[in-house]
Amino acid sequence: MARITFRRLSIVWLALFAVFALVAASCGDDDDDDSAPSTATQTQAPDPEPAPDPDPEETAEPEEAPEPEPDPEETAEPAPEPEPEPEETAEPLQVAYLSASSANTWLLASRQQMETVAAANNVELTEFDAQFDPGLQATQFQDVIASGNYDGVVLVAITGIATAPDIADALDAGLEVVTLNQVVGEDFTTSDPQVPGVSANVMAAPFVNGQRYGQLTVQACADLDPCEVVYIYGIKGLPLDDALRSGFDEVIADHPNITVVAEGEGQYLGPEGGINATQDILQVSPDFDVLVGADQSVQGAEIVLAEEGKLDQVRLIGLGGSAPAIEAIADGRWFGGVFGAPGDEGRIAMEAMVSVLTGGRDFGGVDPLVDLPDNGLITADNVDLFTPQWDG
Repeated sequence: MARITFRRLSIVWLALFAVFALVAASCGDDDDDDSAPSTATQTQAPDPEPAPDPDPEETAEPEEAPEPEPDPEETAEPAPEPEPEPEETAEPLQVAYLSASSANTWLLASRQQMETVAAANNVELTEFDAQFDPGLQATQFQDVIASGNYDGVVLVAITGIATAPDIADALDAGLEVVTLNQVVGEDFTTSDPQVPGVSANVMAAPFVNGQRYGQLTVQACADLDPCEVVYIYGIKGLPLDDALRSGFDEVIADHPNITVVAEGEGQYLGPEGGINATQDILQVSPDFDVLVGADQSVQGAEIVLAEEGKLDQVRLIGLGGSAPAIEAIADGRWFGGVFGAPGDEGRIAMEAMVSVLTGGRDFGGVDPLVDLPDNGLITADNVDLFTPQWDG
């Protein structure tokens, strides 16, 4: 048994030795031939065959499940809310404006402010131009009453108290009445209405304006003794003008240094009336210290006095507060003036009419100057506080 085993072992070792010898030979060949190009051909693997197209039936995407139909009650849009019905526009109130003259620049300023207030308060304003004709104004007034188309009347009376019967007729017909700029009555010292039932009277009373005239004259004469004054009426004998003069006289009566040495009439005809009156006055009173009159008359007087070389010797006082007057006072050519507020008068008159037509209060008598600086007296010291409301 030992012999057999040894023999088998010998055979095994011989076999292993042969294997190692082959491996060694192979490794030696590799080292020797490392730099030589290899002549061995590599067998490339064949390209893979394309995969067969999938069966459309097998690869088709599954159909989407149909969406459930919405519940009409859940998806229905809410019905739109009904639009509010437009409010009915109230019919405008109808007011007749009986003007003494549409061409008058003072009354034009009043009308413009009346129209502004009317437009803001649903009021339709209709103007009637009397052209300073009392008979025409009376006819227009009766036509307005008879038409039944108007709720109220704003009146600039040409004949004053003679208009009272027409006012009474209008009130009896249910119209409201406001008077403007002129006294309708016999008392020229007050702005209060003098015809029962009139809702408002808007104006500076002539007598009170005459007092304002006098107060400015006292200031102009403060350093003069004597102080000689020329007084130019609008129309002497007209109740309004006579009231102005009465107020003026009342004030200067307490100042013995002041004397009226000459009078004239400007006729409210613009500067021409003042030119004619001043030329006539210079013939009889060539020297004086102060001249007072309506703005238009004072404009004419200024022209004549400048031509005569006397402008620096005379202190001019106007009535009206027109644009030329404010400019002249600011320039130092005029001493002063009583302000006129036609725009304020028109505005207040229409505000009074709107008030009474809409159930508000009566305004009564209104003097628009009382709320102005220095009670409406313009001088070089305060002229910058005043803005003219008419062109003169």
